Amino acid sequence: MSNGSVELVGVVKRYGDSPAVKNINLYIEGSSYCCLLGPSGCGKSTTLRMIAGHESVTEGDILLSNRNVTDLPPRRRGTALMFQNYALFPHLNSLDNVAFSLRIAGVAPAERRARAREMLALVNMEDYSEALPDQLSGGQQQRVALARALINQPEVILLDEPLSALDPFLRNRMRTELKRIQKQLGITFIHVTHSQEEAFALADQVVVMNNGSIEQVDTPPALFSAPRTAFVAGFIGGHNIIEGTVHNREILVSDGIRLPLPPGTEAREQPAGVSLRCDHISIHASPPTNTTSLPMTITAVEYQGRYVQLQGDCGDGLSLAVFQSDQDYLAHPSREGDTVHVSWHPRDLNMLYRTPEPSGVSPFVKPINEKPIPQGETHA
Repeated sequence: MSNGSVELVGVVKRYGDSPAVKNINLYIEGSSYCCLLGPSGCGKSTTLRMIAGHESVTEGDILLSNRNVTDLPPRRRGTALMFQNYALFPHLNSLDNVAFSLRIAGVAPAERRARAREMLALVNMEDYSEALPDQLSGGQQQRVALARALINQPEVILLDEPLSALDPFLRNRMRTELKRIQKQLGITFIHVTHSQEEAFALADQVVVMNNGSIEQVDTPPALFSAPRTAFVAGFIGGHNIIEGTVHNREILVSDGIRLPLPPGTEAREQPAGVSLRCDHISIHASPPTNTTSLPMTITAVEYQGRYVQLQGDCGDGLSLAVFQSDQDYLAHPSREGDTVHVSWHPRDLNMLYRTPEPSGVSPFVKPINEKPIPQGETHA
């Protein structure tokens, strides 16, 4: 197991009788960038704070670099939490904010200031070492807070929605900076966000959470190509969710709509339907030959810049969203009320299931030790 790895073994968090996190098993590789993704109230920030030691664990174990840290205080875990509001001391300049923990630890003034300058240079803030927090922009304050989190050389950096307060331009710029710093230092980053775009841009590993449980763990490309549940497909966006029952390699949406499934598809567990990416649907003026197609009446047209989103009704309760390139749309524009024909390849239908991620299906979920690991000890 690599340095900086994080493992959650049967972790539960309850507030009274209300479960906030439900029996999570998760392995995060050391030196990787992991994003916990999900809506407000799904348990992602609670999970982050349990890793940091700012929330107690009701049941289960948390391991850092193969060391059980479940009951250790935050300062002894080897983690650093970067708060959402940055929490800079308003009366200290950037240099002293970054050096504050070293000052508390009794590090000599010259050494702590030299190390603080190194951290400010890492986040491109060396020219603002004398500035007070209220003299800095939101993005600059965030860089100072990140430098402060990094100065004690933690094994794991924990970030709680660090980009949510920034405007879109700064958010994109800081995404690039966070990824650069993580790669340069080789430190494990665990980043909480509700933004699919943010998670996909940053993460090696995305953990989608819902209602206190893990729905799916995967790489961004695999997650987008093959969401496991209807919740995941709906939350990450860009997918149609088609409900139906599987029979004889088809999904039966209604008596009149039967959609062929990809060759070799097996209906594991109890399927809840399929997802179909909006950008994998083709638009035709007339029924195409040699492929299955459905008529669709356009109900809405929305111009999105790089593409046009067409919403349409295929009858029998089936509605579809289609992403058409702006070039294709402008060459053959569709209007509300027009009838077109839509088609896709059967391989583009992705099976959805009713249950969240089972233990062991993800390459990121490793076999775990069933016995509690003694405090501070390791296991193979």
